[in-house]
Amino acid sequence: MPISLMMKLGEAANRMSRLDVLAPDGVEWALAVANRNFIIHQYDQINRELTWVTLFVDLPAWQKPLARMVDRARSALDADAG
Repeated sequence: MPISLMMKLGEAANRMSRLDVLAPDGVEWALAVANRNFIIHQYDQINRELTWVTLFVDLPAWQKPLARMVDRARSALDADAG
């Protein structure tokens, strides 16, 4: 499950980066993409302990900036639909 979450986050970051969407302050698309690429291509070398540290220590700091970004996107979509 944690590996899948990190792969999905990296894929989403890759798509955002390709669309030239700037990452919010405190978030780095490139780190998420690099992590995803490592997980996919060097799966047999994954350090499970480091994965948990990343998920529970590093990534929670991304939650608020990404939530604000998602809220702004939803508001823009709602405005376009209305």
